[in-house]
Amino acid sequence: MPTPPATVAVRAAAEDDAVAIAQLVAEALGDKYRPALGRGAEAAIAALVRHDLAGPGANRRWVAEIDGCVAGSVTMSLGPTADEGFLSTVAGAVGWPRAIRATLVLGVLAHGRLDADEAYIDELAVSGWARRRGVGGALLETCAAAAAEEGRGRLTLWVTAGNAAGRALYAGAGFRERRRRRIIAGRLLFRAPGAILMERRLAPVEPVAPRAEGPAG
Repeated sequence: MPTPPATVAVRAAAEDDAVAIAQLVAEALGDKYRPALGRGAEAAIAALVRHDLAGPGANRRWVAEIDGCVAGSVTMSLGPTADEGFLSTVAGAVGWPRAIRATLVLGVLAHGRLDADEAYIDELAVSGWARRRGVGGALLETCAAAAAEEGRGRLTLWVTAGNAAGRALYAGAGFRERRRRRIIAGRLLFRAPGAILMERRLAPVEPVAPRAEGPAG
């Protein structure tokens, strides 16, 4: 029986969402975070969410809800993807040895410096119970609109070559393959032999013309 349509509501993430976001990210992106963070993945992710929301960093976070329950989340970067606070934040949650390992392991998947016209989706996660209900698409459209409002001309992301469902989602949302790279260490760490950079071109946001005022009566 097909899953009934759902009303998906997207809003900016708040500090109170940190635990729920951490749980669904650790579930949906376990192949990425478990090798890096081990059993402390949820605690470290929650700490990173709070870190992002506490200051004027380059990351933007949103959550999608269905019937008031957090069903998905997305993180978009508008600046350098390397965060000076990453190491100390993770260390505060799981200790320095694990934090150093996480920095090295996750560095294998790092995107690098963003171009001036680029916004980058660092991670998109949808809970298992909410898949195929429009959550991923709603989050992607939120990122596209926000990036265009910031004057960015393109939205990019990396997806592992073996993630057929993710690639189909992104292609359906207007993303196109730009290049591929082999990840030699990724085969051992993430069971992913390679990754694909996908890009969506964004239309500029037209400024709203001021309303003309009629003659004074």
